[in-house]
Amino acid sequence: MFEPLGGFLSFAVTDTGPGVPEDRADQLFQRFSQVDASSTRKHGGTGLGLAICKGLAEAMGGDIGAQSKVGEGSCFWFTIPAPELDVAAPIAAPPQGQIMLPAGCRILVADDNRINRDLVRAMLSPFDVELTEVVDGLGAVAAANAAPFDVILMDLRMPGLDGAGAARCIRTEDGPNATIPILAFSADVDQAQATGLFDGMVGKPLTGVNLLTAIAKAMAWPEDPLDDAA
Repeated sequence: MFEPLGGFLSFAVTDTGPGVPEDRADQLFQRFSQVDASSTRKHGGTGLGLAICKGLAEAMGGDIGAQSKVGEGSCFWFTIPAPELDVAAPIAAPPQGQIMLPAGCRILVADDNRINRDLVRAMLSPFDVELTEVVDGLGAVAAANAAPFDVILMDLRMPGLDGAGAARCIRTEDGPNATIPILAFSADVDQAQATGLFDGMVGKPLTGVNLLTAIAKAMAWPEDPLDDAA
């Protein structure tokens, strides 16, 4: 559940698990702590997940907590500051001298995460680009075989055919995009380098500068593969 709270964002996740006894609730956000530490427990883990969440929420000036009832489940929540913006205001194009993309640039985005696709679309909205979105590797191969693109953004981890497999298919098949730049769309630089299939990298979490820089560089220097830059 997501709620805007006038300057704050509140997120809550509710489950129907075993719940947490009241006398153990203070252990939830401690490092390396398991509420059920017995050898017969049904759920694994290191006991770090909620401690990391607590650190992130507090680092952003927010708060985190939980309510739980044994036998019924738990509700975990966090709230972070988020000043309200005028969502109707158009995104301004970057000033002259900053990174620009060619008018009519055709970009294929392959990512199974809708939020990532939404971010890419928002970051590219000030530019005159033609954006095509697919949600998996098979969709990327089909789109690449159907129409020419100027650059492809390929997430590495997708269900079914992953990003490396899709890039390999595009490279080896006799399609219109066999030689165009394909950028690895991932937080795992080492994995992208190891494939030898990509011409550049768009790191996650996304920033507008990183996205535009990677696209502009790939289109200007398609001969520089990512694995040669290591």
